Amino acid sequence: MSINNITFLQDISNNCISNNCVSNLSNIRFYFNDPIEVKQFLNKLDSDNIYILSLEFILSWPLYNEDDPVIVLSKPFVVTRNSNCKLISEYIQSRINIACNLYSIEDMNEDNIIDPGVLVKYGILTHF
Repeated sequence: MSINNITFLQDISNNCISNNCVSNLSNIRFYFNDPIEVKQFLNKLDSDNIYILSLEFILSWPLYNEDDPVIVLSKPFVVTRNSNCKLISEYIQSRINIACNLYSIEDMNEDNIIDPGVLVKYGILTHF
């Protein structure tokens, strides 16, 4: 793992993808995807653990339903409390930009895009 690059789960463990190696699953919403928001999230993490994150783009929090399809922004990646918040923020924003361009989201009816954000699903990596 590096604080200068995004480290994907598959880069450190192929076994983890098929085995249950994550505990204490939780969710948090990012509204602005800025470094301050990411830093606040990282500061809440336990310094002794490695965490796995997955990112889902939500077009509208008021219309969000967990049973509806979502846009997954990235393969799962790993972070620690000491990860680079600016790097993570820039990565999330770049993935949002790619998704918007790929799926022509900016051309959609603006009535459907209300209060967008990212649902971050995360858990502790228990073994790899």
